[in-house]
Amino acid sequence: MSNVQVLERTTRRVPLGLQVWDIATATHLIEGLEIQVTSGARATGTRAATNRSGVYYAFNVPRLQQFELNEDDIDAWKTQRRPYKIEVRDPAGRFLPFVFDADLPIRDLMTWLTSRISPPQPFIVPSDQSSVIQQIPLFSSVSRPVPDTLAVVRAELREIDTNRPAAWSLLKVSIDTTVLGIGLADQKGRVAILFPYPKRSSPVLPSTPPATNAFRWDIELTAYYTPWQTAVPVPDALDLAYLVKQFDSPRKLIQSMEFPTQALSVQVLEYRKPLTVRTEISATKKPSSFLFVNTQPDMP
Repeated sequence: MSNVQVLERTTRRVPLGLQVWDIATATHLIEGLEIQVTSGARATGTRAATNRSGVYYAFNVPRLQQFELNEDDIDAWKTQRRPYKIEVRDPAGRFLPFVFDADLPIRDLMTWLTSRISPPQPFIVPSDQSSVIQQIPLFSSVSRPVPDTLAVVRAELREIDTNRPAAWSLLKVSIDTTVLGIGLADQKGRVAILFPYPKRSSPVLPSTPPATNAFRWDIELTAYYTPWQTAVPVPDALDLAYLVKQFDSPRKLIQSMEFPTQALSVQVLEYRKPLTVRTEISATKKPSSFLFVNTQPDMP
């Protein structure tokens, strides 16, 4: 075999690399997402690819071809940065769509710099101000199949005073001060919170251990929501900037339509039984179709 002489070597730099983070299963290995990078008012952009490590990366980003091919410009990471819009969608319908702004190029993996994130359950509201992860959060849709190993709490959120869907609101599930999971409502106010079951309490011997399907937990639900202005159309994909804004807007969930000042009581979660939470219509405890949210800023 003859020797091969390399006359020229070309290195191509990647202006965008990021990892997503599935909040329900605590993993970044998610395939099949469509991540689009666009610049300004351009309708078309660049589709990101993914590698075996679960990193999504983009080549041929508009207005950054010179950066990608000119490896000798060591300051290009700073001098050629421009604003872009990144849109994340899941054709399989497992996760909710969202968008966010980013200045590209970015050296190493993109870090979504918010002080509200801490693995393995990224969103703990409120949380340690110093906690940060690199991955971009993924929220489960209501149509996502639920594995047997995960619990699920469902609701359809509505504003108590307008009856409008509480679109893109956050709903947190916790026991005492321990956050079990957090979900994001879709454009119609529908939410599914998937999370691992809490630890089972050890039986006190010599009593008979409970059956594996007889475990129950008292859980609390908390909503975070910033009402949409009437003149503003609700987007079909949430901007992550709006998501962060909601962390400072806790809202009371309503127990009964007869007593709208009464907060939602503790709910009972049973092992391998989906829990759907609704507001009561009357003292007869007949459930409504929705879980109503107080839109007023103050909480008693």
